[in-house]
Amino acid sequence: MFKNLIFLFFSIFYCYGQEISFMRFYANDHDYLSDNRLLATARFDRPYIQVFYNDNKVPIIREFIDSKGELKNKEIFEYKNEKKMIRRYFLDEEQRPDSLIQYGVDEPWSLEFRKVIKDRNKYYFEGQESKFILNASDQIQKIVFSNVQGFDYGEIKFIYDHLGLLKGELWNILPAKSIVRRFIYDVDMITGKKEIWEYGENGQEISHVALTQPSASELYKTPPPRIGNQLDEISVILEDIRTQEIDIPFEIFIPKTDFDLMILTNTDSLMIDLVNINSNRVTFKVIGDTSSLTMPIFRVKSITSKYGERIYP
Repeated sequence: MFKNLIFLFFSIFYCYGQEISFMRFYANDHDYLSDNRLLATARFDRPYIQVFYNDNKVPIIREFIDSKGELKNKEIFEYKNEKKMIRRYFLDEEQRPDSLIQYGVDEPWSLEFRKVIKDRNKYYFEGQESKFILNASDQIQKIVFSNVQGFDYGEIKFIYDHLGLLKGELWNILPAKSIVRRFIYDVDMITGKKEIWEYGENGQEISHVALTQPSASELYKTPPPRIGNQLDEISVILEDIRTQEIDIPFEIFIPKTDFDLMILTNTDSLMIDLVNINSNRVTFKVIGDTSSLTMPIFRVKSITSKYGERIYP
């Protein structure tokens, strides 16, 4: 099913390959959304979330860790124009993708779905989401469409035969789950000829076509009915993320105290409360001393905050 998929996911690795500047810890999802940070030393023996940020201070990777310190699942964020999120990838504890969300009113599957329901739906779609969900065989099981308010307004379910070939689609309006479109496929494995039947919400036949098998590059850029077994470039993305080894691109030092850690160029280390830092000097308080000290910045190798965030360089 996914043998020939090789294309779009390289965009996520361009984004993913950006230098990660720092990381932060959070006790739960609510704290993450509120940016209520967890002390680096307070994360032990409890579940927590660790988030890796780039130089633009936007999250690149989000990892959910259990109380034993083991990774449970991971999310990867892809951006356009540095800060506009366009995709969000969800990986399980084995680092296999199980779904992704593509954001935006121009996502092609949602466009086609909205054409069908345009006369009966009054939702506002700018900022809508299309969630692609995989089955146990790494095939796209369904797409769920949500409006900007977070309500699911429709879904497309995909039906496969015992060989894993796409045999049909069901287009449902949510929450009623009423069928508004149905596609049935029949393919000749020898000739590559495929017949497609399209039916409306009352079961009436809308179209019937017989086509030869196209190349994968022709898919997803044409309106339904699709004429291949690969659904679209979303499959390319999911397959590529499934086969890639993703590692944090730098070594992070987590301080073992509840204070900021400053390491000097002579390898000495100080536990401090950071007051100020600029291009020339750093101002800080040494733990146990109330007076402020200053030091030329060239003498400082690194400063890591008590939250695990790399402050300098």
